[in-house]
Amino acid sequence: MVTDAEELSKLDAQTSRLLSEAIDLMIRRQDAPDNPVTLQTIANWRARSDAHDRIWQRVAEAHGLSGIALGQSDKSRIMSRRNVILGGVTALGAGALSSWAVPEMRLRMGADHLTTTAELLPIELPDGSAMILGPDSAVAISSTRDMREIRLLRGMGWFEITKDVDRPFYLDMGNGNFARMAGATFEISRDAGMLNLAVAQNSVELTGGSGHVVEAGHWVRVDQRSSLFEEGERDPSFAGAWKNGVIVAEAEPMEALVARISRWIPGRVIVAAPSIAHTRISGVFDVSDPLRALEAAVRPTNAQVRRVPGFLTVISSA
Repeated sequence: MVTDAEELSKLDAQTSRLLSEAIDLMIRRQDAPDNPVTLQTIANWRARSDAHDRIWQRVAEAHGLSGIALGQSDKSRIMSRRNVILGGVTALGAGALSSWAVPEMRLRMGADHLTTTAELLPIELPDGSAMILGPDSAVAISSTRDMREIRLLRGMGWFEITKDVDRPFYLDMGNGNFARMAGATFEISRDAGMLNLAVAQNSVELTGGSGHVVEAGHWVRVDQRSSLFEEGERDPSFAGAWKNGVIVAEAEPMEALVARISRWIPGRVIVAAPSIAHTRISGVFDVSDPLRALEAAVRPTNAQVRRVPGFLTVISSA
């Protein structure tokens, strides 16, 4: 019997496969833009399903190509597979380091909604539910007649899920971690390999092994590398406080808290002192001034925050 978690994992694998096929077809078109066989092959591939066509459109958009341009000759743009990926990432405003570019390209191609630094994005879901996507975050949305699903590809979100016992809502939180509910209000974040979930109303069931039910006024934290599980109680009103510019931390590993605050800071934030990364930090941090919030978060470790020209922030030992 195929479990819900296995079914959702198949959907993620399918997206990766379709993206790879679309990139290969893009390369074939660039090598032979006037070849009728290539153009027909692309047309047939796109017509196979809505998912095929959606992935193709995203690959095309990454290169600034409209539907008309894809039917025109462009012999000047001959690309290798590597250039297709890196060129698309550059067009999307991302860096050009290949070790970072390939997963970033895949994330952008698979996401339905993306946010940038310090951006909060309200989203109305197809079933009438609502969410707020946090800064530097990404989600993919899909629904069937029997199931509602969102994949949190990166970052954080606030969810207000409409109750429907006949169509449960599934949240794929990555690394085999899933949540299921008929309806609930909660926040979720993925930061430096740490998964945090806090419930404000109703309850959320964790699937994929633990079967743990998180009730309103409770939080759980899962280390996605070691599967270490922690839980506790907290005033439900603190859930999603970041929507109002405040981050609440309770005995949280510093590297995870730094990663969350960093979503409000332009550029990259690096913890250059691994010895302090796992120090537990508690407190309330005002991200209306994110650099001051970052300094306050690392102060218990006596670490220093240095802003380097070129959008880089380094946290190092004093």
